[in-house]
Amino acid sequence: MDLQEIREDLTERFPQWSERIRTLRMEPSGAVTMADNDGTTIFFNESALRRRKREERTYYMARQLLHIQLAHAYRRGERTRSTWNRACDAVVDAMLREEGFQLPEGVLLRRGAQQLSAEKMYDVLLGLDENESSSVTVETVEVDSLEHSQCGGTESGAKEIPLDDPGLAAAVAGLAEMLEPSMQVDFDWFAGNTIRDGMLRYDFRPYPVARAEILLDTSASVDGELLRWFVRAVKGLLQQDAVVRVGCFDTRFYGFQDVTTEEDIEKLVLQGSGGTDFTVAVNAFTGDAENQIIFTDGYAEMPEQHCDAVWVVYGNMTIHPKGGRVIYVKASEEKEKYEVDFLIT
Repeated sequence: MDLQEIREDLTERFPQWSERIRTLRMEPSGAVTMADNDGTTIFFNESALRRRKREERTYYMARQLLHIQLAHAYRRGERTRSTWNRACDAVVDAMLREEGFQLPEGVLLRRGAQQLSAEKMYDVLLGLDENESSSVTVETVEVDSLEHSQCGGTESGAKEIPLDDPGLAAAVAGLAEMLEPSMQVDFDWFAGNTIRDGMLRYDFRPYPVARAEILLDTSASVDGELLRWFVRAVKGLLQQDAVVRVGCFDTRFYGFQDVTTEEDIEKLVLQGSGGTDFTVAVNAFTGDAENQIIFTDGYAEMPEQHCDAVWVVYGNMTIHPKGGRVIYVKASEEKEKYEVDFLIT
């Protein structure tokens, strides 16, 4: 089987991961039915894949690539392996379908999977196993307000992050599957400390890339600690040393602040009051970060330009941005409960 052909197909589908795909280990193994992974290496059944069409071989290897990028092997914890694998496959299959892949024969798309994290899908599958049901429809995730913590961790090295707002906790759980993985470093030329032939020498060296840029709508009457909880939870979804840029906006953008530690979150300067201008917000994104997130109550006109951001709307406002995805955190009719709706636009 031509592994270089598979790498080329995967790179064409996921050009943002080209370096990761180039160095990804792929090893034949007769112990797997089609393909599997251990978190770093893809193991494939060469005989089984040879009997498949090229696009199907690419699909099964793409499935394992996404499992690795989403750190599913490390997130299993004490969960039952077989059910966890089914949950992760369901979520990834939905993501690949969204990317335009054709599902191979025998791979069934589970309704509602595109709206859930692997952890939530695992809980759903456990319930189905108990009820001996074969299908599920999930439109809304409902979280009881008595739950006072959310465990962040889509990547190895993430910490448990306390989050006192249950609706926001559910929103962060949904956000986990929307975050783009990253190599976390890029390369550029920097001024060195030596001079040759009368000219300052430059060095080509790596520098950390922000995994996310978060814009906080500080025009709303949202408690500052709630904003810090959100930043803390998003940071908890990433590697401990991941760089996150946080900025505040109302009708002005007040600049980004780098967050790498808990101390940085506590020291965040939350500026702004008055109106809201989302055009100011979307123009503030640098384009360098892998993920763009806007936390807002949604009370303003949507910008005219397309923006590939995740909008987390806290309150009862419905928005229709051009591009991106929306997570709603709403108060439900039942007191002290929250509903989190996921809308992909």
